[in-house]
Amino acid sequence: MKSKKVRRGPKKTYYLVLWWMSQTPYAAIFENEIAAEAAANVRNALIVAISGRDVKVEGVSDWYRRDDEGRPMPAEWRDLVGQIHVPWITKAKGAV
Repeated sequence: MKSKKVRRGPKKTYYLVLWWMSQTPYAAIFENEIAAEAAANVRNALIVAISGRDVKVEGVSDWYRRDDEGRPMPAEWRDLVGQIHVPWITKAKGAV
């Protein structure tokens, strides 16, 4: 008996937008990158790009801090009471 191949759709990316207003955090999920960037731009928000079957954080952009050309800078991960738990830099396959 031949096994059936399971068809999977294309890998989809979602955009988590995080912002604060009046000391209250807010979040929204977007499927469209341009809509997420527009929402982040007016709120000086963070965008977290998430994709894949096994969810991976592909990047965190800080729309409050910008470079000289106005592009958002990567957000910094800081843990003031211990070591960094999430490596933002991707390692090459096979690297330890």
